[in-house]
Amino acid sequence: MADPMSQPGESLVYFCGRDVPIVEARVPISDHGVLYGLGFFETFRTSAGRPHAWSRHRCRLEAACRRAGIVLPSTFLAGDEERLTAVIRRQLAAHGLTEAVFRYTVTAGAPSASGLYDQPAEWLVLRPLPPAAPAEGVALRTLQLTRDNGEWLPRPKSLNYANSLLGASELNRRARRPDDEGLFTARDSGFVVEAVRQNLAWIAQGRLCYPDPALGAVEGTCLQWVLQHHPAAVPRRVSPAELASAEAVMIMNAVRGVTPVARLWDRDDRETIGEWRSAENPIVIALREAWVEALRETARRPV
Repeated sequence: MADPMSQPGESLVYFCGRDVPIVEARVPISDHGVLYGLGFFETFRTSAGRPHAWSRHRCRLEAACRRAGIVLPSTFLAGDEERLTAVIRRQLAAHGLTEAVFRYTVTAGAPSASGLYDQPAEWLVLRPLPPAAPAEGVALRTLQLTRDNGEWLPRPKSLNYANSLLGASELNRRARRPDDEGLFTARDSGFVVEAVRQNLAWIAQGRLCYPDPALGAVEGTCLQWVLQHHPAAVPRRVSPAELASAEAVMIMNAVRGVTPVARLWDRDDRETIGEWRSAENPIVIALREAWVEALRETARRPV
C-alpha cells in the first residue's frame, strides 16, 4: 500500500508562486523543514474543482504556523481561497482531471536573526481521488508500532511524519486488501489513538465516542466536522479489546469522509478482535449522507 503523499502529479506543481515541472521544485537544504521536519501540510479533496472545507484546513495550518514561529506571507495561497481555487483548476487541467486530492505544504525555511521563520516555502501537488471503500466497511489491523506523542496537543499536521510513514510501511507488509487500515495504540497505555491516515470514532450505547486527544491523535478536520454534528460526543480511552464491544466503528479523513469499519485484527493478524455491521448503523449512515451533501454544497458555492 503506497503512501498517498508519495504520489504527486507527475508533470506540474505549484511551487513558491509558480507552476513549474516537478523536477524544478527544489527546497534548499538549509530549510528547517528539510533538516528537522519543521513545517505543516494540509490534504484535501476538491468538489467541482473547489477546495472542500478549506476554511478548516486554513485555520489548522495557520494555528500551527503561529505556534512554530512561521510567518505566512500574504502572497501565500493559504490566505486566498479564490487564488487557491484558480491554481487548483490549472493543476486539474494540466493533469487531465476533473477532481483530485491536493496536498498544500509549508516548510519553515531558515530562521531569521529574530528567531522567526519569515521566509517559508509553499507548494501544492495533487494525486487522483482514491477508489471507493467497500460498502460493508474496511478492516483495521492493530499495529505493532505504537503512536508517538507529536509536537504538542492536539497534534498538528506536521512534516515530522516518520511515525506515520513507518506505520504505513508495516501496514503495507500486512494488508490483505488495499483498503485495509492500520490502528495505532498509545505507547504507554495501549489505548486506541487513530488509524495511520485517518481519525477514529465509535458508537457505544448509542453515543458517539472518539479517542482522548491527549493520546496524540492528529486534530483531523473531518473529525472536527463530525463533532459539530454530534456535540454530545465524548472522548474516551479504550483498548482494542474494549473497542470490540462498540456497536459500530468508523474512520474519517478529509479525502474519504466517513468510512465504516467491518473488523479489527490483532497485532499478529491471527485473531479478529472485533466485527461490526457499521455500514448499517443509523449514526454512520447519517454522517455519510451528510458528508455527501457537504460536498454538494462546496460544488454549488460561487466561484
